[in-house]
Order: sequence, then C-alpha cells, then structure tokens
Amino acid sequence: MADFSQFPTNALKPLYCTFSYLPYPTSSLSSLNGMATLKLDPEFATVLASLRGPQGPPPTFTDALSLRSMINTNLGALCSTVAYPGGVQETNHIVTSLDGSSIGVTRFLPESTQEAMATANPQRAVVFVVGGGMIGGSVEVARNVIARNAQASETQFFGVEYRKAPEHRFPAAVEDVFSTVVWLQDNTTTFNVDPARIILYGPSAGGGVAAGAVLMARDKGLNPPVAGQVLKYPMIDDRTTISENSPLFPHLLWTPARNDMGWKAYLGKERGERTEDNVSPYAAPARVKDLGGLPATYIITGGLDLFRDESATYAARLAAANVPVEFHLYPGLPHAFDMAAPNITATKHVDASLCKFIAEI
Repeated sequence: MADFSQFPTNALKPLYCTFSYLPYPTSSLSSLNGMATLKLDPEFATVLASLRGPQGPPPTFTDALSLRSMINTNLGALCSTVAYPGGVQETNHIVTSLDGSSIGVTRFLPESTQEAMATANPQRAVVFVVGGGMIGGSVEVARNVIARNAQASETQFFGVEYRKAPEHRFPAAVEDVFSTVVWLQDNTTTFNVDPARIILYGPSAGGGVAAGAVLMARDKGLNPPVAGQVLKYPMIDDRTTISENSPLFPHLLWTPARNDMGWKAYLGKERGERTEDNVSPYAAPARVKDLGGLPATYIITGGLDLFRDESATYAARLAAANVPVEFHLYPGLPHAFDMAAPNITATKHVDASLCKFIAEI
C-alpha cells in the first residue's frame, strides 16, 4: 500500500501521458532542458498536503512482515475516511479452496437490491479481491470501501479473505478467488445471482490475483465463464522495475523495492531467479502468452504509478486479442489515488465509469 507521508510535493513541470476518457482538459507536453518531466495533479496535491505526516527519511523494511504492517496501517487509515453506507447488509460465509482450506467470504448486499432478491430475475454479482502487495490487506480493513462500491453500483459484492504471502505463497490466493467464483455459481439460487454475470474486481495486488483467477477460469473451462474483470492499477508483472534516475521514480508511492519484496514473498524467488519456466501466468498475468477468450475488462492506472506501463501494456494486448477493453490513464496521479482522494475530479470519473461498466454486465 502506498505511503503518502513521503510523497514529494515539489514536483517538476509536467509531461502528462494521456489516454482517452479523461473528464478534464489535459496538459500539453513540456520540457526542461529537453527532458520530459512529470507533475502531480493539482487537486491531488491539495489533498496530499493534508495527509502528509512530518517529513523525514522514508521508512525501511527488513522483511515482508514489516512491510505488511505499513500496508495495513495505511490501508486502514484510507478506508476509515470512507463512511460506511446505510442499508448495506453483511453476512459471512465459508468457501472451500482447491486445496481444502477454508476461506472466509463476506457478502455485501446493498439496500437497493434487497427488495429485488425475492422477486426479480437473478442479478449480477462482484467478487472483490482486496489489495495489499500480495502480503497485506483484508476484507475487514477494506469493508467500508467494499460496501460503498456495492451501494454505488447497486450490486451485491462478495469480499474474499484470500490467503496472503509469505505464509501462503502462490497459488493459494488465485485458487481461493477462483474457488469463490465456483462456490458462487453453485449457490446462485441462495443469493439470486446470475451465474453468467459474475465480475471479478481487484485493486493493486487484488487486481493481479483477480486477473490470475480469470485466466484460471478460462483455462479450466468454467461454465458459464466469468463475465467481466475490473483491474484497478493492477500488480500483474513481477519483472517491473525502474531506475532511480527515471523521472517517474521521485513520484512513486509504491516503490520498486517494496514491489520486489511483495513479489519475492508471493513467488518465493528473488528477481534474478524468476524465469518463464518457473513463474506461472496465473501468478503474474502479464507473462501469459494468449489473452484470447477473456471477458470484458476495465483497467485504470495513474500516470505516476509504478504499475502504469504494465497496466497499459496489458490493456493493449487484450485489445489486440479482441477482448473488449475500457482503459483509463489519469495523468499526474499516483498509486491508489482514488482511495486517498475520493472527491477529486479524476476519482469521480473513475466512480462513474466503473459503475457504468458494472451495470452493463
């Protein structure tokens, strides 16, 4: 999870890398001594100033467990700023994963869909996969955000308490999420769910796990197939890194070092030990060769996110494989910007476009 206390506010004049679907005018290219530079979104900068703690050296982490502590603290702080919406009902359930482990799943049923449960046709559902660098995060910590998403999209959500590294390496997380989809399809009458309208949704590492579960579902011939996937700034490529000399580096909230620590915990291998032969595409979906036959996909990322390029590349490859893709790149914004700044223009655009995507499934 991003550490907002260390974010630099004295960013340089910008080069905004722009894609379509932006709700506001974008900046033109500019240069400093011929070198393109990057700048923080002004609205986000204002919010960030209120979030930052005392200035000092960035925190260091000796292992995945110390990094997990920071992730959970930051995630909890961000999620606690979101008010839990009224009228959402929660129920807890147990799912058996592929290896026989018991996984907790929480159902979030918004008020807008409760009356329809007994009378309407089967409804769409979202399986939500929390973020946390493959090592942190939980449904309990993120429950306010999950409930808010359920209410805003008028869709019941099922939050998966999947197993985390380093205690549980790949494939535990992906198998837990895949097993939740199978369980939901097996219990469609209980929950009034249309088995052909199930969406997987994950931010950050949750996006990577969700994407891996979608690939697994395709390859196992899940019937009906997954209907859609929502990947917010997804962690999908263990090979990603950038130099400290990159113009992007000073803006990163989730750094290459932290990213490598998460991947090492998840895969059990150092960067130099990972190859095409020993890293499954279900673990790192960017490594998959064939993206054909995947469901409609919604991807967002920020222009100041370490996952910017892997997200954009994955979106382009999906489009080349004739998968329906909606991709939004928001200039001047870092990892998890929508959680840190829920009221800025870009986040409002994310919320509206995401609800529209879900509604069309």
